[in-house]
Amino acid sequence: MRYPLHKHSLTVAVLATLPALVATACAHAQAGRQDYRLPAAPLEQTLLAIAADTGVALAYDPRLLGDARSAPVVGRYNAAEAISRALDGSGFELASGSGASLTIRRRVIAKPEAPAAVPLRKVSAPAAPATPAIAAAAQPAAMATVTVSGTRQAGRGGLEDDPQRTPTSSYRISGAELDEQNVTTLEELQQLVPGLNIQSTDPSDMQVTIRGVGDGGGQASGDSNIGMPGSVAVYVDGVYLARPGMLSSLGDIAQAEVLSGAQGTMFGANATGGIVNITTKSPTFVPEASVAVSAGQHGYQRVRGVVSGPLSQDWAGRVNVVRSNSDGAVTNLRTGNKLNGGSSNGVRGQLLYRGGDRFTLRLSADYNNSNSEPTAVLVATHAVDGRDTYLTHSAAAGNNVVFGPHVDLDDENRIHVVQGGVSALAELQLDSGWRLRSVTSLRYFHSQPTMADGLSVQVYANTGTEVRDKTWSQEVRLDSPAGRPLEYALGLTYLGQHAQTLAHTRYANTTVPALWLDSTAFRNLDIIRHGLLRDRMLSPFAQGTLHVGDSVDITAGVRANVQKKGGSFIRYNRVPFNSGYLEENHTLPSGTLTATWRTAPGWSTYAAASYGEKSGGLNISAGAARQAGLDSLYIKPEKTKTGEVGVKASLAGDRLALKGALFLTEIGDFQTQGYNPDDQQVYLLNAGTFISRGAEASARWAPDRNWRIDAAAVWNDTYYTHYDNARCPPEVTLAPNPPPSCNLTGARVFNAPKLTANASVRYGWTGDSGLRSFVSARYAYRSWMFGTVDTSQFTRVPGYGLAAFAAGTEGKLGDGEWSASVFLNNAFDKTYYKRLVNGDYGSVAGWLGERRTLGVSLAYRY
Repeated sequence: MRYPLHKHSLTVAVLATLPALVATACAHAQAGRQDYRLPAAPLEQTLLAIAADTGVALAYDPRLLGDARSAPVVGRYNAAEAISRALDGSGFELASGSGASLTIRRRVIAKPEAPAAVPLRKVSAPAAPATPAIAAAAQPAAMATVTVSGTRQAGRGGLEDDPQRTPTSSYRISGAELDEQNVTTLEELQQLVPGLNIQSTDPSDMQVTIRGVGDGGGQASGDSNIGMPGSVAVYVDGVYLARPGMLSSLGDIAQAEVLSGAQGTMFGANATGGIVNITTKSPTFVPEASVAVSAGQHGYQRVRGVVSGPLSQDWAGRVNVVRSNSDGAVTNLRTGNKLNGGSSNGVRGQLLYRGGDRFTLRLSADYNNSNSEPTAVLVATHAVDGRDTYLTHSAAAGNNVVFGPHVDLDDENRIHVVQGGVSALAELQLDSGWRLRSVTSLRYFHSQPTMADGLSVQVYANTGTEVRDKTWSQEVRLDSPAGRPLEYALGLTYLGQHAQTLAHTRYANTTVPALWLDSTAFRNLDIIRHGLLRDRMLSPFAQGTLHVGDSVDITAGVRANVQKKGGSFIRYNRVPFNSGYLEENHTLPSGTLTATWRTAPGWSTYAAASYGEKSGGLNISAGAARQAGLDSLYIKPEKTKTGEVGVKASLAGDRLALKGALFLTEIGDFQTQGYNPDDQQVYLLNAGTFISRGAEASARWAPDRNWRIDAAAVWNDTYYTHYDNARCPPEVTLAPNPPPSCNLTGARVFNAPKLTANASVRYGWTGDSGLRSFVSARYAYRSWMFGTVDTSQFTRVPGYGLAAFAAGTEGKLGDGEWSASVFLNNAFDKTYYKRLVNGDYGSVAGWLGERRTLGVSLAYRY
């Protein structure tokens, strides 16, 4: 069966379905309820979002919608209720359909003398393709209609609204909002989500924490240890990314979600700290294309192009191309080069196959290459016991001491990254309502750094850790039929990883290394380290939800990650060491139990408890094992216990959405990194236990069709409850007679600001000329935090707040729409540091945040 590719008929998602299946699916979709957080938007866009999410069939004339805008849809509704909310104040209303469809029509004002309204007739799929003119002839002239049938993309077991997902704290941001706010990278996402903290100095060294839990990094960049994963997992379209840097940009995004607390039962490996879940836009059977160009200060450029549409009756394709570039905030006084910026080029292609209403197959392939110049600036030097040894050594070696934002470097850092992958997502609707899903992926990541010593004289150059990482995964999941008292999902996940590192530290063949390091042993020395990691994990899981009446849901789930990890470490030329091939085996359990009670219309409360274990680690860069023994190379699994209680409410006719939660997380055998400046080694360790406890609250208010106001905050108290054998900070180790270790029990955990808060306001309107315009403002604040594991006062990152403003307008042009906007990021030009680390001899190095940037964006889509 084929449909004409006319613009108006394809503006709404027309999908061939058998009448009986449509009737069954639509009746079920109208009965089922789910949570919505749709902002005010073009009416057609909101209707399509609801149709795609529920599978309901709609009937309306797209020509009659014009520039109408929807009201916000916030709350828990079935399809009919959600559509009615969207139509509020738009001049349209929902009329009764034929049982298998819903009909949109202009609002009817009842008059006693008026004859009864003629009901709209649903246009069924004809034996031969019907043109819009034929469809119009069959209807009253003013109310020609077409049938809109949405295939539920989120579906049961789908990517967006998993019916088995626990109702704990989460934040969801639409792709349209990301575009409007000019948020284009994972690191920038933290400006919209409280409790999320992301530090990134280069693509291979990105640390993500949620509520202070997630990554045990915190040391200097350039010699990362691949033997330990983070505990905040990043997923893109159901595919687990072994390192967050594999998510190069946020182009062509449908939505981004941040889920707090242990999520290991449904999401699998290394998700004990939370989830960042990205869903990209799928290929469409409606032809569409867009191009967007942005330019701004400091060399900011971004170009994105998208083409999507049908390739045949059953196949659709989508191609997304992104190119970006920006200069950094650091100037090398010696060369005049702008550093700490970078460029990136990426392409992503997708194919979508629809075998009727029962089977879909989504194939994806992507490629990205990037070049960056991550450069730290000198923030401070410190005198300990009356002597500043950094300045003393600089004078002896001839180093010109320059404090940020400028540097004086004889050599500069450069990192080249090539990455990409392929994936396949298949979903099959079985008889009796069962749904089977399969996600297959293969990814690679190759980072080639050339790092310098950060001085104006050469101590070492052309150093760094090259990383080659391959990962592959397969998940199979079976979901039970919907609408039963007990709904559940069963599945099996396999994850494999093969990673290699090759690290060089090449010292100069001069007297400078001896003057800087107080030893002649480093002259013309090339220290080589080779690391190997092999990881295999098989994990069965099961999770189910018991519906107790209409008001109580109880969800319980379990997973067992059976892991086999092996690796080796070899060091040449200085303190030679060969670990041989090491291997460890673990069975890592996780479980969750959640109760949800819908206490009144619009109100719900929940209580959740979860337990999870993150993978054990191998010290694939610890030459100290030559003295400490091979046992020091094994890192125990990290254990996480989480409890959370919360409440959610939709008030004032669902124009006000409120959320609040109290949480408590206990981490045992905390996996983190130490750094030994004597041999420039990053090593792994288990750092005792710590607690993360606190509260969070958020509100979204849409008082009318034009305004939207959001505010959210997380207060988080994170401290070590037992860490009595920690590495001492430099203010202790540089003093006379330092102790061999320090007791950090009771100290704040690093990378955990106590308060993070976000607020935004948006006002949109439609002018007499039909132009749709908006203005918006946002503010993001985070309090101070420690930048390194040793909680050094030297690396205390000051708190800061960032303000951003945007304004734009859009209108029709030909068969498409144009838009223009202006944005101002870091509006008050706040100087802030994304990260601070300890350097040599009591010095502190920092990575500057983005400067104030004024830019414009132009786009056209049809």
